[in-house]
Amino acid sequence: MSGRTAHESNRRREQWTWRDGLVIVSIVALGTVVAAVTNEGTGTSIPGCESVESPGPPVRINYGFTGEPGYDDPDYPWFSGPKATAMSDALLESLPSDVDVAFASPSKSLEFAPIQNYRGVSFPDGVDPIEFSGSTSAKGTLTRVGRTADISVQVRAWDQPVPPCLEGLVDRREYLANGTVLDISDFEDKDGSEVGGERGVVAYLGDGSRVVASIDTSTGTSTDTGPLLTMDELIAVATAPGLAVTQPVPDSTPPPMASCYTDSVNAGPPATRMDIDRLNQLLDARWKDLGAEEVTLERPLGSLVPDDYGRGGACEQIVVSTSDGRGDVEISIGTAVPEPGAILTLPNATTVTRLVDPDGSGDDTVRVVHPSGETVVVTQFVTSAGSTSASPLTIEQLEFIATTPGLLISR
Repeated sequence: MSGRTAHESNRRREQWTWRDGLVIVSIVALGTVVAAVTNEGTGTSIPGCESVESPGPPVRINYGFTGEPGYDDPDYPWFSGPKATAMSDALLESLPSDVDVAFASPSKSLEFAPIQNYRGVSFPDGVDPIEFSGSTSAKGTLTRVGRTADISVQVRAWDQPVPPCLEGLVDRREYLANGTVLDISDFEDKDGSEVGGERGVVAYLGDGSRVVASIDTSTGTSTDTGPLLTMDELIAVATAPGLAVTQPVPDSTPPPMASCYTDSVNAGPPATRMDIDRLNQLLDARWKDLGAEEVTLERPLGSLVPDDYGRGGACEQIVVSTSDGRGDVEISIGTAVPEPGAILTLPNATTVTRLVDPDGSGDDTVRVVHPSGETVVVTQFVTSAGSTSASPLTIEQLEFIATTPGLLISR
């Protein structure tokens, strides 16, 4: 037996990740932060640590936000949409060749998210809001020879000294020849209990970056008791050069695609990787048939991904532009509630509905409902227009896309 209880292991799992003088235990979507102010030296000895502190009792902080975080926060000039893409690519490349990322929406497939900025939030005395801000994170589920485990990677700029080790949260500290400092936490479930296993690395890189990589097998499955990633493999992830905040971004790197969702009412089974690949091939061929040479796409029309909110179906949001206008085009495939509009019924009982903005803004929608109930929705939101106020795509072009033959998840 390991001698640890589930409660003790979960507390450790929650606490060890953040170590900036405050230990943030959890950030809850409803607007609650739990933190613990560290106490002074404990007299405990940890290998490689010159000084050790203990986390104090947690403090609960309520907060609220307006608007959505973006990739171009002036408080964090090192980070951007293209930087997030480059970091995700580097993270994927750092994984062993026999490790796969479970197919899921981008936000669950190691895509680095915008940095949540806590400036302006009211915190108790002695709590510095900057300690809560500044990190971008990527999450996903890894698979390897019958095993699965959730991985989380956080990156932030770091201009402070390496802090003391935290008692109970760090097993050892190591120093690499290039000046990188590693804080290592390792706990494996060796008794088959429900606690699961965990391991994590905090890497303080010489360029002024801090990378936190952790893997949690408590919610995964395994055919044996070995860890999905060895500690050396996890250290290789945390020290991947492409994750450093100062690493240049290759030219022409695109930003991540904006989050998207389907307006499915009755979520069906999620689209598989093969479903998405097939649908994207159909959309790319349809765009070629459209022949809209005057329209520039930010990325291929065939850029569908799984719904970001887990409702099933597939979706995308891409930027379209011409010399005289710019807009966002959203495509979703799912099941939806019918809306009023000019309805055309095709010979196979498929209905096509045009929803045209009466003000002529170009914010138009085409909704195609197939006899099975599966629905394709193509919407354009015009974000800027030139002297002619022309929208990038006409309603006829939107309908041409929405009526792509075979654009169905179920066949």
